[in-house]
Amino acid sequence: MGASVVAGLVVAGIVGVILDVIEVPAGSTLGAFVGGLISAWLLYVGRARATVAGFLVGAISFPIQLSIFMALISSGLYMPPQVPEIPENTLLAALAVAVVMQVIAGAVGGLLGGILHHPPAGAVETPRPYLPPPAPRPEKYCVQCGAGLAKETSVCPACGARQPL
Repeated sequence: MGASVVAGLVVAGIVGVILDVIEVPAGSTLGAFVGGLISAWLLYVGRARATVAGFLVGAISFPIQLSIFMALISSGLYMPPQVPEIPENTLLAALAVAVVMQVIAGAVGGLLGGILHHPPAGAVETPRPYLPPPAPRPEKYCVQCGAGLAKETSVCPACGARQPL
């Protein structure tokens, strides 16, 4: 699941930043949705695990997008538009709503990816053949025939010779 979530995060970060830069409303949320969809598509599992992958992408995509924005701004490749002063409590509320929207969008994208691209209903993973555990190594050997014995064995089961303790 890890590789598909990382791929979904990369897609969510890039798509969300591009949509936010061109000022598409809820661009970061759409990026999280697309990232969740890609993550589930790559994972190729049932809906429940695909939704979890999408949820993880949605939950982690905000810091990824923020990091990309900071890199673009600090390198001079992007200058954010001037905005009026926003009260701190309003800004925090908007931030919380944006993060919740991204988590929900990622989970919905994951669910949709799980619905659209999953193993067939009758498909069963090929079970691995049962391999019994290896036999324990003998702690001592028969003095007569060399058969492996447990430490407490006093008579060899292979040849019947008495063993020294």
